[in-house]
Amino acid sequence: MRRELKWLLAASAAIGACCLYEQRAIRRHRNFLYPGKVAVITGGSRGLGLILARQLVRRGARVAICSRTEADVQTAVATLQTAGGQALGRVCDVRDPAQVQAFIDDVLAAWNRIDLLFNVAGTMQVGPLDSMTLNDFYDAMQINCWGALHTTLAVLPTMRDQQWGRIVNVASIGGKQAVPHMLPYDASKHALVGLSNGLRTELAKENVLVTTACPTLMRTGSPRNALFKGRHRAEYAWFDIGGSLPFVSVNADRAARQILQACQNGEAEVYIANFLNPPVWAIRCAPSMTLEILAVADRLLPGMGGIGQAAARGFESESFVAPSPLTALGDAAARQNNEMNSTVASHR
Repeated sequence: MRRELKWLLAASAAIGACCLYEQRAIRRHRNFLYPGKVAVITGGSRGLGLILARQLVRRGARVAICSRTEADVQTAVATLQTAGGQALGRVCDVRDPAQVQAFIDDVLAAWNRIDLLFNVAGTMQVGPLDSMTLNDFYDAMQINCWGALHTTLAVLPTMRDQQWGRIVNVASIGGKQAVPHMLPYDASKHALVGLSNGLRTELAKENVLVTTACPTLMRTGSPRNALFKGRHRAEYAWFDIGGSLPFVSVNADRAARQILQACQNGEAEVYIANFLNPPVWAIRCAPSMTLEILAVADRLLPGMGGIGQAAARGFESESFVAPSPLTALGDAAARQNNEMNSTVASHR
C-alpha cells in the first residue's frame, strides 16, 4: 500500500511539473513587449483606466483614451503627455456604437493600428433591490456589457488584418459571485464575464487573445462618483470604507500591474487581488457557503428608505463616517486618479 502511495505521489508530482512547464512555455510564446504598441482604454480618464494609461505610457505604448466628459479627457491626456507619453483622447459614450466607431477611426487615423484594447468604462449603482429601477439594470448592461462589445467589434477588423491583438475586459469579482446591494452591477458583470470568455474561445484561432480580469475592491477613489440609492449616506459609508481597507482592497497600481501582466501572458481569466484576499479564496473554495454568508451579510446592510429610488453620487453622500481616517487610503487615491471632479460618468 505504501509503495502504491509513493508511485501515486510521484506520478502526481510529475504531472504537476509538466503542467507548470507547459504553462510557462505557453506564456513565453505569447509574451510581447509594450514599446510601440497602440492601446485603447475606455474609461481612461479616471480611476483604474487612468492608472492603466499611466503604466502603459511608462512602458512605451501609445495610448488612446475615451470618456463621456470633455474636461476629464483633457485633464487625463495632459497628465499623460506631461509624463512624456504619446496620448490622445476623445469624448465617447460606449453605449453608442456610432460614437465608438468614430473614436476608433480617429485612433487609426492617428497611428494606423490598434494592438491592445482595455474595456474599463463602467457604471455602478449601490443600494437594496427595492431602490433599483429597470433603467438601472438597462444602463448597467448598456455600459458594462454592451459597451465592451461595441468597442470589441470596432477594433476587430484591424486586429484581424494584423493577425494579432489583445483584448482585456475588466469585469469584477461581482461577475463571479453576486454581492448584495449591487444587483444591476452584478448582473451586467456576470454578462461581461460570459461574453468575454466566449470571445476568447472564438478569437484565439485568429491570434486575438481575450483576457477576463476580475478585480476585487480596489483603491482607485471611484466610490466618489458611483451612484448610491436608498439610505445613500449609509450605503456610501460601508462601500467607501470597504474600498479603503488594505487587507480587503488592493492597491490600484498593483491591480493595474496584475492586469498588464495577465495581458502580456495572454491569460484567459485572472482574479485581481491581494494574495490572501478573503473573498477570492471563499469563492474559489466554497462558492455555496459564500452565498450563505453573503445572505447573512445582507441583513447587516442599510435597509430601504432615505432617497428611495433617486440616486446621489458618492461625493453627495458624505457623512461623519466617510470621509474619515477609515477612508484615508481611498481618499488619497481619489485625489491622485482624477476622481475629485464632479462629472456625469462613473468609472472604476
